[in-house]
Amino acid sequence: MEDLIQNRIPHAPQMGLFVRPDIPENRLSNAIRDYAQHVQAGNVVALYDATLSGNGKDGAVFTTDRFVFQNTDLEAPQTVRYRDLIEVDSKRRWLGLGGKKVELTINRGRATFDLVMDFSGQPDAADYVADFLHEAVIRDVQLGSTPSESSSPRTNRTAVRDALARLRERGDLTDEDMQRMLDVLDAGDEPPAS
Repeated sequence: MEDLIQNRIPHAPQMGLFVRPDIPENRLSNAIRDYAQHVQAGNVVALYDATLSGNGKDGAVFTTDRFVFQNTDLEAPQTVRYRDLIEVDSKRRWLGLGGKKVELTINRGRATFDLVMDFSGQPDAADYVADFLHEAVIRDVQLGSTPSESSSPRTNRTAVRDALARLRERGDLTDEDMQRMLDVLDAGDEPPAS
């Protein structure tokens, strides 16, 4: 996942994007203190600073298994595991004003909900972040150690099939790749051989 982050998110300070090892310590410590208290600084691979002042108190931090973001101090911080993402879409926020947003569809257990990342202050960064998150949805990425069997979450196969269908309809997934993914998903429905 670290390689994917570093390949898809550029180190571009003019857009508020910083990638390890060049993440400014003051911005990172402000982000962790303000909205990402449960993240260790050493685990952050990339930082998006959404502030115009460059203090890092709004934006997002990206680790190898999740990202945490806060649009403003008036909104609660959001933590999203990459494995819970099922759809990502970058859109203009306001017509003619140049702002952008990244809309996220998240699935946790049997609950599916939407979140929005605001890129009004740094609209050029939105497409890079959306591209990375979109790729994280599509790719089969190993996200660290495998949890024990008893704590392992169950896959909501219906939500996965629906997400694949949406990706196919948007043209982001070929028929062949969709069928391969469905075959793997369906193989998980079969009982293990004795």
